[in-house]
Amino acid sequence: MKFLLIVVFCKLGFSLAQEESYLDRYEGGEESAANDRAAADGGGNRGDRGDDYVSTSTPPMPVRRLSDSGQVNDIVDKVTTEKRTTYRDDYVSTPPMPVGKLFDVDRWEVYDILDLDSVSTEETEEGIRVHFRFNFHNTVEKHIPELCYMTLENITIFNSYLLDKQCLEEFESVSPQCRGFRCNIVRYFLEHGARIYIDVINAPSLKEGLEVVNREILAAFEKLDMCTCGRQFFKAAFKCAPYCQANALYDLLTEANSILSYYRFAWNIDVKSFSKVFDRLLAGFCEESSHGMCINSIVNGLEKMLDLVNTTMEEYEDYDDGNRDFQKRQEKRCDALFGPIRAWTKDDSDLDYFDFEGEEQIEFVLNKTAAVSKAFYCKRSCRNDESRTAMYPCCLRKMLEDKKLFDSIAKAGESLYKVTPPIDLDEMNFWAYAGYLYQFKEELQKRANWTVPARIRDAVMRTVHAAKYCDGNILKCTN
Repeated sequence: MKFLLIVVFCKLGFSLAQEESYLDRYEGGEESAANDRAAADGGGNRGDRGDDYVSTSTPPMPVRRLSDSGQVNDIVDKVTTEKRTTYRDDYVSTPPMPVGKLFDVDRWEVYDILDLDSVSTEETEEGIRVHFRFNFHNTVEKHIPELCYMTLENITIFNSYLLDKQCLEEFESVSPQCRGFRCNIVRYFLEHGARIYIDVINAPSLKEGLEVVNREILAAFEKLDMCTCGRQFFKAAFKCAPYCQANALYDLLTEANSILSYYRFAWNIDVKSFSKVFDRLLAGFCEESSHGMCINSIVNGLEKMLDLVNTTMEEYEDYDDGNRDFQKRQEKRCDALFGPIRAWTKDDSDLDYFDFEGEEQIEFVLNKTAAVSKAFYCKRSCRNDESRTAMYPCCLRKMLEDKKLFDSIAKAGESLYKVTPPIDLDEMNFWAYAGYLYQFKEELQKRANWTVPARIRDAVMRTVHAAKYCDGNILKCTN
């Protein structure tokens, strides 16, 4: 949920600010940054069964390719000559930090995923395209005929690699206009996935990376009709999960045990609860809002949050060096996150050395995250500030007040907790299983009867919906 990201951003800003302070004090200087940029066109319309999927395009974005020496070769620069700094070997510590550096993405990790060597030669009327590497692209593409054209009438034991009859029955049960969704979503991923990935990691800052994500989410939801056909498809997919062929896992992982683990997981997990969680979240994301859909309002709120993160990073050194009176004044500000950071560090117990585990550790962490959320949302002088109201759209409040959603999350979490031990027992034979069950009988029985404690669920709600638990007036949502 969005509110958990408050804690993530606080920790992120806190860590990066400390790192920047260290570099300024002990290393000094600035390092040069290499410039990498790759992007491509995109678009597509739905067809009944995917056969008539038509690609549309946007103006081509600049594409640059790295040579073996690590330098940047400009290949196409039709839109802008602005240099973009990315990747961890050209370290930049001052905000805003490029997304590739922020998440420590190495250029060779990009090469492992994307086929950047062919970018310089493949130019179409629609512009320059970036593709996944052949082995990955081919693995996905070879399943398109089965996903797009297989029906209950033509399925046989020889042509079914991913789907079986039960799965096809579920997918064919959706409305006629949505039966091509399973084909269209795979084609959309192959056509746009590589471009979206490179656009995000090449974004000059995390905020601009979120803007890319926001734009692409809206485009995908509209072109794939996610709010109608997507919901129907994923309901069918969850029903199909226990019967789906696990061959694709072997293709990706090349481990036979992954197939055994998948079936042991799918047959024992509470698939129905997971399906309800996913469906209710998707329905909530599709609610109309002032930014189009609720999911766009959520991303817009995260963009506002990043402004606070950047301010905190830029001024953290002064905060850290100041006396306690100065720090208290900083913690009252609405345009920075010093208050939430103080709420996290106030209890200085180190999780790595604190003598607890299991439920005690979970509860301890959730109490800290709840304190962070409360410090962000409940400070009286900041309740009407744009940074708070943007992070609390009314459509999100509606989702957070959905008791059935959180009941399903609890049931899904309980089933996941109970099914975890058997997944790790792939290579045991019958007698080894019997010995394991005898040795850990009491522990396994306790795990089988476990339910989410009320105090942990309360701590979760105080973290994700802190605005509801503020003292005095409840924070008003925004449309």
